[in-house]
Amino acid sequence: MIDFHSHILPGIDDGPSNIDESVAMAAAMRDAGFKTIYCTPHFIKGCFDADKHTVLSSVSTLQTRLNVENIELEILPGCEYYLDEFFGNHLKDPLPLGKTNYIMIEIPNNTPAEYVKETCFRIKCGGFIPMIAHPERCSHFAMPQEKTSFWSRFSNLKQKTAGSKQGEQSLLDYLKDIGCAFQGNLGSFAGWYGPEVRQTANYLKKKEVFTHFGTDAHSLNALTRLNLSSAGEYVTK
Repeated sequence: MIDFHSHILPGIDDGPSNIDESVAMAAAMRDAGFKTIYCTPHFIKGCFDADKHTVLSSVSTLQTRLNVENIELEILPGCEYYLDEFFGNHLKDPLPLGKTNYIMIEIPNNTPAEYVKETCFRIKCGGFIPMIAHPERCSHFAMPQEKTSFWSRFSNLKQKTAGSKQGEQSLLDYLKDIGCAFQGNLGSFAGWYGPEVRQTANYLKKKEVFTHFGTDAHSLNALTRLNLSSAGEYVTK
């Protein structure tokens, strides 16, 4: 099994503070049947500013330690880019997931949909594939809520007659059409982020939106809470 989203590298972001906990996390993942982990620390300007060299060096150091301790687990470099106004600078020399052409991005709830579309299109034009991290946690992709009351139907009718665009393509459909990948968090299905996110995760899974899965684990405690024994239902898709 492959974990496409993990904060296992020590001392880089809000993941483990030391390499001993990273090793413990790796051992737990190995014991659960994982063979490969993509290390995806946060890249958020002014908050988590690790550069490519730092990530690559940390991956090499951790892999060496795992080899010494006979923990058969491959760890590969990557990052989780925060889609803000500074993201364009990263596209000059991005860090994809391992030897793939996937670039993982996290979409904040307040990011305009048009900016998301424009940026993902630029990523595609650069020869890479955007991988949307945990879309079930982003309000742009929230499960549609059924509105059955009279006033809800009346409100929808008013919006349509007021000149709202008909047949406008949704952000999700646009990103699917240009070939983006979508990574779901295992914790979302376990209810870690609340019932709404869990509903959206199941909704997107039913629509076969997800292409990859990950733990998004930041600590050994997080992995302990997560039922890794059932991970195969998702990550081997």
